[in-house]
Amino acid sequence: MAAESVINYNGEIVNVKGNFPVVGAKAPVARVTEPDFSIKTIGGKSDRVQVIATVPSIDTPICSAQSKRFDDEIKQFDGVDMTVVSMDLPYADDRFCKGQGIKNISIASDFAYREVGENYGVIVTDGELKGLLVRAVFVIGKNGRIVYQEIVPNVGDEPDFKKIMQAIKTASSHN
Repeated sequence: MAAESVINYNGEIVNVKGNFPVVGAKAPVARVTEPDFSIKTIGGKSDRVQVIATVPSIDTPICSAQSKRFDDEIKQFDGVDMTVVSMDLPYADDRFCKGQGIKNISIASDFAYREVGENYGVIVTDGELKGLLVRAVFVIGKNGRIVYQEIVPNVGDEPDFKKIMQAIKTASSHN
């Protein structure tokens, strides 16, 4: 687990709560709320490769575009469970999924339990984004270990899709 980290938001450095799990670490288990208010458990061991992507808000252009791209790209992999998590309320997540035709990934909220933010160390602790989640991605093998992680250093940038898709392909073939 890494110590507290920092990211760039509109030219300002903001702090992010610590405990960001590294490659090889056990992926923490967390509960999130889906658009229909059902509870989904993510992280830990699974019969499928998991991808957890955190974003500040699904209602922003970059987060929306990133989530739509993940929905388009993840369908090439059988047996992969991807969840995009933000602090947005399930109502906003539902509106986004219906409006964008999201079918291959889950969009979920950390608002109720705050376990993704806490367990994965991705909560902004100061500045305008305080309380929101940073842009980060974790690929988790079936054995429950993190095989890829990325905390995007600049909130305005997207993650490295090429590396993420390669990590999913590798994890899918090894488990």
